[in-house]
Amino acid sequence: MKKIKAFIFKERRLASLIWLWGLLGTVILFVLSVLLDYLETFTPLSRIPYFSGALVLLIPIYYFFTLYLSSRAYTSKPFLKSLQFIGQMAVLILFVGFWFVYALNTTNYQENKPFLFLEEDAPSIFTEKTKLAYPSDAELIHTSLRKWRANQSKNIVFRVNDLDSFRRTALEKYEFTSSVMNFPNFGGRRFGERNGNVLLPPFCMGTKFVDVKPRYFTITREVTEPENFCGERDALFTQIRRESEIGIIMVILPQEKLVWLNSTSWF
Repeated sequence: MKKIKAFIFKERRLASLIWLWGLLGTVILFVLSVLLDYLETFTPLSRIPYFSGALVLLIPIYYFFTLYLSSRAYTSKPFLKSLQFIGQMAVLILFVGFWFVYALNTTNYQENKPFLFLEEDAPSIFTEKTKLAYPSDAELIHTSLRKWRANQSKNIVFRVNDLDSFRRTALEKYEFTSSVMNFPNFGGRRFGERNGNVLLPPFCMGTKFVDVKPRYFTITREVTEPENFCGERDALFTQIRRESEIGIIMVILPQEKLVWLNSTSWF
């Protein structure tokens, strides 16, 4: 640790500082950020709260720290210190701008993964979105997260043995529409912006795979459709929340004793 500290704070010529911290350090920081950002798409890193924000925050911290290290070489040239600050801030704005624009054009789909939201998290998510108690006899059969550019959706599907009791409670709180669901259609209209304002999971498409681009490369994700979900089903539909780019819907399939919750948001 002492050797690392001595190496970082060692006095150097201005040219050495520019090559070491300005060029080499920036390249290392960029590669490290891209690597961690990529690993977040398929590892438990995505479960760490505010991980992406902390990753972006490393960039200005690094630049201000290197500016401090370089300040000792600018004692007789204060103008160069301002020039370095402007240059580093320009690179920072370009870096963050690239990351922001690129993030808006990514797509992803992951299902039934432990690091998405664990089985014990599903009840709290359901209660938070619906203001209903998660049934004690519920059997969780599907969780998924889908991202399409700036929008993303969480999907929870569970089976309830005592569905009549759950349905009575839900009907007391929300107004439901009864019709036939043939996913992705409900009552002759397609779920989506006009009917639900939600980002749908890739169910009932006749394929078990979907191509997505979560970061830098196109990859193939597996799609496992919930049992007894596709095809024509008698269904009850309610819109819990509908705002610009935000939608929460709940669908009850009485004969199959299934409940599907979709919560769509943006950014």
